[in-house]
Amino acid sequence: MTEPTKVLPVEQCGAVGKCMASPQSYASHLSSYSTPTTKRIAQHALLQLEAARAKDITTHEANAPALEVNKAIAARVVALMTEIGMPTSYTERDRNSRARYPKSIRHDAGYLGDLRRHCSPSDGFEAATHTYERMLKDYQAFAERAEQEAKAADEKRAREAAAVVERRKADMELAAMLLRYELPIESSWSDVLEALRSRDQRLDLAVAMQQTRGDWSEGPYRVSSALGRFQIETTEDKDIATCILSCLEDFEDGRVFRDCTWSYSVLFGEAKDQQLAADVQKALQHAGDNS
Repeated sequence: MTEPTKVLPVEQCGAVGKCMASPQSYASHLSSYSTPTTKRIAQHALLQLEAARAKDITTHEANAPALEVNKAIAARVVALMTEIGMPTSYTERDRNSRARYPKSIRHDAGYLGDLRRHCSPSDGFEAATHTYERMLKDYQAFAERAEQEAKAADEKRAREAAAVVERRKADMELAAMLLRYELPIESSWSDVLEALRSRDQRLDLAVAMQQTRGDWSEGPYRVSSALGRFQIETTEDKDIATCILSCLEDFEDGRVFRDCTWSYSVLFGEAKDQQLAADVQKALQHAGDNS
């Protein structure tokens, strides 16, 4: 088979090189009617990069025959020049230098430059591949961050939706409590707590003890106040008062009201009116949430 005698044109693989260096720059390419999410931008950027890569691959495959021809021609030219003893380079003094002894500059032989210009043995596919691999890492890292942001946003929306539901449930519970105990409609959870604990002195004391267990930074003043309202009517009342008084002696922290014989858990658990005890604890919880 006779080798071709003419060089063939080669299209350079430059599609990937035209992609945005920063994937977030594609935000301006998307709809202007709403701000695109980071995840949407990342998806679009990856699509653009992969489309460019596919175009470069197609270009490189189409160039294959021409590249083979050009390589063969270049090899023939180099072989001929070598055979006749043509040098591959030459030197000349640097004409722009003002030095007393200017340096020499090496240049490739003219035919080598002509071969590079007119008989291209490369279509830039290797450089395009390197660029693609580098950009792909950046694009994927951006996509991973976008995925994390989207996940965080979804979780935030879920928490907010759950919070709305909980507020609605709390509002319904408050309304039911106001109706059950015929309290003023404008009452808050704190108002409900004060009204309900006043109906049972043991529950009143239990509330003070549990509140102090949660915060004893200012001492056991709540328990002291509740104990001051506590009326001794039975032997058991006396035992309760004695137990709590002993907790106030050399008071160190609120955990003592959790661990004593007549702890707040015991007072709640042994209340005569368990509906009232449950409602007091619910009001205590909500009043604490809103404090």
